[in-house]
Amino acid sequence: MHAYLRGRVFGERSSASRSHGSRRPFSGAPCRVPPVRSAGSDDPEPQNIEALKEKFFRADSSEGASSSQDTPKDSAPDINLNAINPYELGRQARQAFNDVWEQLSRVTSPTRSFIIDDVLQVEVDADFQAPQAAYTTVLVVGATGRVGRVLVRKLLLRGYKVKALFRNRAGVSKDAIPDSVEVVEGDVGDMETCQKAVQGVNKVIFCAAARSVFTADLLRVEERGVMNMVKAMQDELYRRAKRSGSKFSPVAKRELADFNNRFHQARWDVTFVGTAEEAAAAAEGRREDAENAYGSRLNTAEAVITEDNNLLFEGNLMTRGAIAEVGARLPPTLPGGEHRTAGTEGVVLRVRGDAHSYLCILETDDGYRYGARFPTREGYLTVRLPYAAFRSEYQGQPPLDPARLVGVSLRYENRRSGPSAAAVLRAAKGLNTRSMNDLATEQARDQKFSLEVDWIKALPGGTEPDFVLVSCAGRSRPGIDPSDLRKVIEAKRRGEENLRISGLGYTIIRPGTLLDEPGGYRALVFDQGDRITESIAAADVADICLRALHEPEGRNKTFDVCYEYQADENNALYELVAHVPDKRNNYLKAAVASLARNT
Repeated sequence: MHAYLRGRVFGERSSASRSHGSRRPFSGAPCRVPPVRSAGSDDPEPQNIEALKEKFFRADSSEGASSSQDTPKDSAPDINLNAINPYELGRQARQAFNDVWEQLSRVTSPTRSFIIDDVLQVEVDADFQAPQAAYTTVLVVGATGRVGRVLVRKLLLRGYKVKALFRNRAGVSKDAIPDSVEVVEGDVGDMETCQKAVQGVNKVIFCAAARSVFTADLLRVEERGVMNMVKAMQDELYRRAKRSGSKFSPVAKRELADFNNRFHQARWDVTFVGTAEEAAAAAEGRREDAENAYGSRLNTAEAVITEDNNLLFEGNLMTRGAIAEVGARLPPTLPGGEHRTAGTEGVVLRVRGDAHSYLCILETDDGYRYGARFPTREGYLTVRLPYAAFRSEYQGQPPLDPARLVGVSLRYENRRSGPSAAAVLRAAKGLNTRSMNDLATEQARDQKFSLEVDWIKALPGGTEPDFVLVSCAGRSRPGIDPSDLRKVIEAKRRGEENLRISGLGYTIIRPGTLLDEPGGYRALVFDQGDRITESIAAADVADICLRALHEPEGRNKTFDVCYEYQADENNALYELVAHVPDKRNNYLKAAVASLARNT
């Protein structure tokens, strides 16, 4: 099957590969030639066109000399198919075919060294060529896997320069990786190996997977491996930007607030505590009414810097519907002179919460405010908020313009209405299992809040993905215990989250169960929501990875993909691409255009 896939990769979906692939696998070596008869005095090697005519075409005895006399001397004789010398013609045809086959076999033969420019001289379909390939180096992590082997050859055929990272070359067969691929041997769990692998790389495709379901193996590859590759790629892009004279990497997150810095510690403070009515009074300039309101004496909040250099925003809101807000104004430029928020596409926060929901508010220079709500949990977490998630405070406001941001703040709202009088009465009469103490405890919990903020940064924008990650769908799979599958899914999801919050442009592909069969013969389903149940060929996943490298519609999107299914009531909402993927149409753009971004 492996040799067959290799032939399919080179031939793509041409009619030649479909008709002969099963009978003659692409072995990468020239076919055997019958022994050539030695040339003697009776069979001289023809040196000119006349000798070739005499060698390949015998004179027909029935026509005799009269035929030769009627034919002008300078005109070509009529060719009779019965007069063809089959042996000599077949020998020459086989020799010509061997010469062509030898050139084609250089693409995948590990025993023949070649330069990538020589591969492009092979006459293949112009649709194979990618205009961005000439200046793009792609690192394939997991190049010896089921997806990686097909992907490497697809990249080479389109002219990309390819680097491959895998653990142990001694255990890799000779025909697994072509000699034109620059090999980096090492472990993705080792940071030094990752830093070496990304040198000179423009794009990363991570299709490696843990070989077992042991926790240590999953942690090394699926979680720490992705994190190491992301960090190494960030460092490489920063070094590259520094060599070019820029102080900032184009994929580096831009600082909005970092509370390890005393500059931000001094600027952040509580900006408002009270009810919505008091906030309206303050906005209208009726400050005395706001300060003398009864709720202002019941609701308290403060902002302090902890020993860990975090901003601690905590308080107690006794009034239902009360709000507390902490924030600061943003300097328009970074220390290097670059605009702080222009060209960015979202905000990312590192916080330690209390299981309450908070609101991140951005303010522009024309006074408009936009908010995005995010939940928290007990312990540290990183929250990614794209600008598309921010909603205007009032109707009729213009869309949020990142270049006009002048302020950022965080708000807590006591949104719970508290137990109703009927609920309290039922609890007092014992008609409900929840006691009065439980209701009081819940109410007190909603009144108190505590949020620690480590940093707030803006995510850089871009047009193409920098990092393509092959994950997996979360549905059950044959031969895998549900508990083991749950461990695998959790490890892969943690790796996905490490990529999302990095600032690199990403595309995360979650395929169904992989099959070792040729790709490109069945329609594909692209969906979000972890609902797919069908399988998909590894060759099709490799093709999706290839197309995602320069696809703007795929940037910062996570999607599931599988084969077309038999539609039923439960699957009616799936996004179906109703055509077979091939090299002649950009099916990925149409497939993911309607899917949600920043997922």
